[in-house]
Amino acid sequence: MALDAQGLCIAAFSFIAFVLLIPPFFYHHRQKNIPACSLIFWLCYENLIAFVNALIWSGDDFDAVTTAPGYCDVTVRLTSGASSGKLCCIATVMFNLFMIIRAENHKFLNPKSKRRPLTNIAMCWITPIFVMSTSIIVQATRYVIFRYRGCLAAYAYSYLTLILVQIWNLVWSVVALVFALLTLITYLKKRRDIKDILRCTGSGLNQRRFARLVIFSLLIIFVLVPFAIYNFVNAADTFGVLTFNLKDIHNEHWGTIYAFDYGTSQLASPIINICLAFCTFILFGLGTDALSMYRRFLRFIGFKKISMGSNSDDPVISTEFTESKHLTRDTVRTEGTMATMHELTDYKELVFGEAERSLDLPDTLIKESDIDQWRD
Repeated sequence: MALDAQGLCIAAFSFIAFVLLIPPFFYHHRQKNIPACSLIFWLCYENLIAFVNALIWSGDDFDAVTTAPGYCDVTVRLTSGASSGKLCCIATVMFNLFMIIRAENHKFLNPKSKRRPLTNIAMCWITPIFVMSTSIIVQATRYVIFRYRGCLAAYAYSYLTLILVQIWNLVWSVVALVFALLTLITYLKKRRDIKDILRCTGSGLNQRRFARLVIFSLLIIFVLVPFAIYNFVNAADTFGVLTFNLKDIHNEHWGTIYAFDYGTSQLASPIINICLAFCTFILFGLGTDALSMYRRFLRFIGFKKISMGSNSDDPVISTEFTESKHLTRDTVRTEGTMATMHELTDYKELVFGEAERSLDLPDTLIKESDIDQWRD
């Protein structure tokens, strides 16, 4: 299992992309942003699988390494729903942004309501689960192995393949585009009030977070939607309206594993996922909120908080001195309070004539009785 240069490059960048996606995932998980978390989950999954598959099936003998039964059966099922899953998630992100700045459906925007999370889960996951469950019907074989890409599903040339697999990418691309346009139009109409709208709707977004989500969504739409439309048109032209017969497809040769070497011509999808991962990290992994999350994580694993302006040459103050300083301050406060109470007691006796104790006069003062005797 010797890696060539192309396989090593794909494996390295896919792994880096996977690692870079972890902070944005936890950031959106902390914000309880279901669509963004789901989208980053799909990107994490595809980059991780691209890394593993490039390590296994990149050498000249890729077809003789292993067919990886079990592993490929699971990953083929998940990968079949990844494309539609990403488009569903980005459409849901744009839908949420539109509902926030539209600010009319109060039940949906209410943080205590379950309508919003249930709607997000349904929009993000129903279609990919449906595709993962039904795509096996139109698979022409158990799976095939491509060099650099690993195991993938191969679908039968039939109209049913368009209905069960391909058409959903087109449908959710249109939905994402519609909500993107509605969001931009509404934003232009209410741009002067957008700060108040974000605060009053309880969205948890400020203007910077809202702008990052819009840029992130539009970026993915501009990348994935043309790719989805091209794949659908190409599939429609290839599959046509050929009839489907389950017995002809799932025959005795259905379990045979085939291997193909198309070189680097099949690497468009991994490269797009790597680029999207880097863009996601730039947008959500380098902001103020993300840096605060990194500091909290470092403190959690044992690193002490370090001041940004500290200098190693500065003298270090011991904890004993700090405690002594606090004790000294407390002592001064206590003594000052006691002195004040003593003065108040003297004042009370002097004004109200309460002779609880004698008032000691300094020797330099002359008593009134002495003055009377001197006059006599």
